[in-house]
Amino acid sequence: MNAEMKSSNKQSSHSEDYELRLCGRVTTPLILNIEQLRAMDPAETDDLPMICGNGDPKGCIGHCRGVLLSDIINRADILITGHNDTRKMFIVASSDDGYKVVFSWQEIFNTPTGEGIMVLLEKNGRSLYEEHGAVDLVSARDYLTGPRYVRQLRIIEIVLVE
Repeated sequence: MNAEMKSSNKQSSHSEDYELRLCGRVTTPLILNIEQLRAMDPAETDDLPMICGNGDPKGCIGHCRGVLLSDIINRADILITGHNDTRKMFIVASSDDGYKVVFSWQEIFNTPTGEGIMVLLEKNGRSLYEEHGAVDLVSARDYLTGPRYVRQLRIIEIVLVE
């Protein structure tokens, strides 16, 4: 029973410690904790196949629940000074271990792909942050879902290419 209590306390401390940071081309960096992410409008998808960059299938996630990346970005005060700035912006999502994926602003806000770019809070009914202390990111509408799957997402950076 002691081991169960320690495990439970450990899980709860993971979720209390987790912070997702949105930085870069913003007025003030936005930091969201698990409770703030959970309070946002949920996005869900079922039967999400995981496919490597070379086309090899790596299984399937039955049910995913999370928050759209676009909704998170919309919470920040993005620095847009020129009429065409968003055409030159991209978003870098980074994990704990340095893995990074890139999305264009237009891809997130102006294509159907953006409707499937999710910060995952749950997979198959299990809370990710309670499992490993962080959340994941997936681009569910990519043909090859594996290359832009970010485990243990920590930073979302808005970048402007001059």
